[in-house]
Amino acid sequence: MLIRKYEKLLRTIIRNKVGNPDTADDVFSETCLAVVRRFRRKGTADIKNAEKWLKQVARSKCEDYWRDEQKRQQMIVEATHQRAADLEQELHRELRWNEIFAILEEMSPIYKDVIELWLEGWTFVEIGAKLGISENTAKSRKRIFVDRLRKHFGVSPPRKKPK
Repeated sequence: MLIRKYEKLLRTIIRNKVGNPDTADDVFSETCLAVVRRFRRKGTADIKNAEKWLKQVARSKCEDYWRDEQKRQQMIVEATHQRAADLEQELHRELRWNEIFAILEEMSPIYKDVIELWLEGWTFVEIGAKLGISENTAKSRKRIFVDRLRKHFGVSPPRKKPK
């Protein structure tokens, strides 16, 4: 009965603080739930001014809504930034692969054949057998290609570990 008596007042307070009518309905429902839970826990004996108390509950629920809304917006912003970073990284990777394949296209077919098979996961023994070359020749052609990539990208070859 108390909620029914002050429903119009509570809805007005909530609508003014929240703005969106659909959201205001949700906040009003949360307010009603909070009031009912409070009554079930403690009863009504210690509530001196019901109207003042109900207004405060409604305002608190509006504040909760805005706090949650800020968190949701922050999560959206963070997810958007992460997605943008992921797309940028993916684009960078794709551009890098395009550069690698452009370098491969400039090379002689004897290197292309070895590299294409190697990228497909073939072993050097299998590559050599398929192309009619030795395993060491296949490895050498791959090494020449990798050296050309290192030079293009300005990467030093790894230092050999002392034995």
